[in-house]
Amino acid sequence: MKKYIAFIGLLVCLFVACDKKEPTKNEDLVTIEDLLVKNNEITGWTYSGESWVANNISELTNYINGEAEIYNRHGFLEAARQTYAGKIDNGNRSIKLTIYNQQTESNARDVYNDEDLGMSAAITWQNGAGSAAHTIRFGLSQALTFYRKQYYVHLDINYDTDESLTILKQFALNVDGKLK
Repeated sequence: MKKYIAFIGLLVCLFVACDKKEPTKNEDLVTIEDLLVKNNEITGWTYSGESWVANNISELTNYINGEAEIYNRHGFLEAARQTYAGKIDNGNRSIKLTIYNQQTESNARDVYNDEDLGMSAAITWQNGAGSAAHTIRFGLSQALTFYRKQYYVHLDINYDTDESLTILKQFALNVDGKLK
């Protein structure tokens, strides 16, 4: 009987020892929404207006219509957008941040270089965010794009000054820090 009790005790100890949950790789994964700049994470810039997540090409087409095909031909998997409101030169301004998961770094680079996105006249941002980054001024607005790993990131602001470009760069570096 003592051997039986000792055996049961050993089984209980083994069960308790083996039941400790090991962290899995999936617990370390973040969602695409986790990569977006949080509300007021950059001082003075808060959530405003448009926000969406697209988990397939049909959803992306609903949000960005004709441009969706550009992302689709380069391996689109998912995307998230958030719009932010803030002030520059005492005027209300908005920034749109969109992050696209293109599945591979090669696909993200192909999107970055795709002339159909209208960035062919862009200026390279040396030592900026991501593996490569560039900016473009449209006269009344600006855009900044970069890619890192499988992600292509697009930012635009409805204002065109040096200060607005600095803020776009701050947003880009924030996202890039989450991608590293």
